[in-house]
Amino acid sequence: MQTLEQAQDIMRKVKDLNAVSAVLGWDQEVYMPNGGAEARAEHIATIDTLSHEVLTSTEARRVADALRNEYNTLSEDDRTMITLFLRDHDRAVKLPDSLVRDTSRAQSLAQEAWKKARSEKNFSVFAPHLEKLIGLKIKAADLYGYEENRYDALLDLFEPGMKASIIRPVFERLRAGTVELLDRVKPVSESVNDNILRRSYERERQLEFGKSIISKLGFDFERGRVDLSAHPFCTNFAPTDVRLTTRIHENDLRSCLFGLIHEAGHGMYEQGIDMKYFRTFAAEGTSMGIHESQSLFWENVIARTEEFWQWALPQLKSVFPEQLGDITARDFYRAINVVGPSFIRIEADEMTYNLHIILRFEIEDGLINERIRVADIPEIWNEKMRESLGIVPKDDAEGCLQDVHWSFGGYGYFPSYTLGKLYAAMLWMQLQQDMPAVRSHIATGEFAPILEWLRTNIHQYGRTQTSEQIITRITGRGLTEEAFLSYIGSKVKDVYGLAD
Repeated sequence: MQTLEQAQDIMRKVKDLNAVSAVLGWDQEVYMPNGGAEARAEHIATIDTLSHEVLTSTEARRVADALRNEYNTLSEDDRTMITLFLRDHDRAVKLPDSLVRDTSRAQSLAQEAWKKARSEKNFSVFAPHLEKLIGLKIKAADLYGYEENRYDALLDLFEPGMKASIIRPVFERLRAGTVELLDRVKPVSESVNDNILRRSYERERQLEFGKSIISKLGFDFERGRVDLSAHPFCTNFAPTDVRLTTRIHENDLRSCLFGLIHEAGHGMYEQGIDMKYFRTFAAEGTSMGIHESQSLFWENVIARTEEFWQWALPQLKSVFPEQLGDITARDFYRAINVVGPSFIRIEADEMTYNLHIILRFEIEDGLINERIRVADIPEIWNEKMRESLGIVPKDDAEGCLQDVHWSFGGYGYFPSYTLGKLYAAMLWMQLQQDMPAVRSHIATGEFAPILEWLRTNIHQYGRTQTSEQIITRITGRGLTEEAFLSYIGSKVKDVYGLAD
């Protein structure tokens, strides 16, 4: 059908331009000299504007109108693809080219300002850029439209169909359950520590070990690579070209290793999408919540089990024999699962991590709905840290400047991390039923069956099924915090020897 082919041609052009923009963004974070920021902002803005122009052109509007009329005559597969085309087209036409260009340029400049502000531990350096971005995002949210909450319009970009009114009660129950568990740990918190992870570990050997681990998990280095950046991330230009980054701290073994496993979870998802969707709007993860479920599944559910370290610790000892020669798998398992308040989100333990996300969700909701002023963020951040975790950051770098998300315009993104944890726990519960020998597989380094289960149930579909459809099809129920609280409760009790 000619109209269908025209829609596919538009999707190919948009995906190609988005890939070019992603290459420029990857280079900005990995190799670009600091002096290139202004020029790079213009490069990316031009490409992003071209992509938007293609998707909102007169031709695209004509094709969209024709497809609405032809929709009932299409096959089921074609309807799925065209639904994605129409969703993205209808959303894109709501934004003028000028707003897209202004936002793209502001984000590129904000990222450089964020880096400088963080290095100087001074929020005021970043604040004007954040103020501008918040204003642009409010304009976009109002143009997108919403039923209940302006923040929903941005949340929908990352988790289609999700609303703050759905998230809030789940998060509130999760926070209550987390605080209750944290209170149970406090009296015995000193019985377990992570000192062994804070010995001196040579940086290059950390990186090589991390790369070897993710290769064994299933990340394909023929279709991917690893580099260093200020903030770990995964990006892709095709299922055949997936880029990961990590960062390394000499005196914290977790940062590089678990950062790489996390990003590899994203990467294996992208590598597992059916190639028939390449250069279409289906060739990406269905939502950031499901995407995060894949990274967190590997990073936490798999790689923080005792069975994983029964397999992996001998290999790690061969790399760092002096630091780990007297350590058992049980010792290592307990060390990497220490629970307690911490300042940095990406270095927080599994249990308290969600408190960091809930804090960000509440601040973002306040910013987008204009209940919170940008200038007040450090004070509000510190107060929420005190209320939820009982600690207060010593400076802005340890507090409200620690994340890159606000500089790249990712408002509505943060809830995806906790949604990912909830989805991952639900998937783990189901996987154990479907694959009773899964712990034995982990203990012997047999990860192929686990990856195949994920590929079969999630990865291959790309964006053709919603997160709700995926999680309900696999587990038989919708979003809930119950599986996570059960999962993390069992682990914490095991690590700290708590009674049921």
